[in-house]
Amino acid sequence: MIWKFLLAGVIGGGCYLDRTAAYQMMFHRPVVVATLMGWIFGDFFAGAQVGVVLELIYLVHLPVGASLPPDDTGAAIFAGSAAAFVSRDAGGGCFTALILLSVLCAELGRLVDAVVRKVNGRIARIARDAVERGDIKAVEQSLLAGLTLFCITGMLLALSFSVAGAAASLFLLPLIGADIGVDLSALALALPLVGAASVFACGRTEKTAWLFFLAMSAAFAVTMAARWMA
Repeated sequence: MIWKFLLAGVIGGGCYLDRTAAYQMMFHRPVVVATLMGWIFGDFFAGAQVGVVLELIYLVHLPVGASLPPDDTGAAIFAGSAAAFVSRDAGGGCFTALILLSVLCAELGRLVDAVVRKVNGRIARIARDAVERGDIKAVEQSLLAGLTLFCITGMLLALSFSVAGAAASLFLLPLIGADIGVDLSALALALPLVGAASVFACGRTEKTAWLFFLAMSAAFAVTMAARWMA
């Protein structure tokens, strides 16, 4: 089991690099990250399920430029790892609880991201001074230092969130009572709608609103059908 957490840390670190520091090929998106975590810990479908919901919620929050959005990658690592440990008979209440708990991870990751960016800013100033001096080697070292900073931080966050997800699933979720579980199951139907509403609010789809809602309804129906047939 330990090697699975280490693998989650390595893969999660690579996904964190994709957010801003490196290749930016959208590997950091929740639907990808949560699915990978589910695959690592033995339940591909459970990870994909929470990943789809988180993708809707965080779709309009992108780490572009100087913006500092919630850490949707960390939220996906937590929720995807936790979902893989949840029994298939647990019901929608447990999955909803995981998604709500992942918000804490997203905010914690945002705080860490702010600190990392400040440190990286200092490294950037060192690199700029090196450019003015014509010291190419110092520039290369500064670039490598910044990349290493984001990589190590991402791996530590990924490892921490995956362990936290497993712990929450194994020790915290069993404490949820039956009444609370029913309430959370009802909320599970609302979370995708909240995400769809946020996407619609930030888009320019007035003339094609009917098509937007039709596509969202179809995606929601397919997700729920897959859940019931699993």
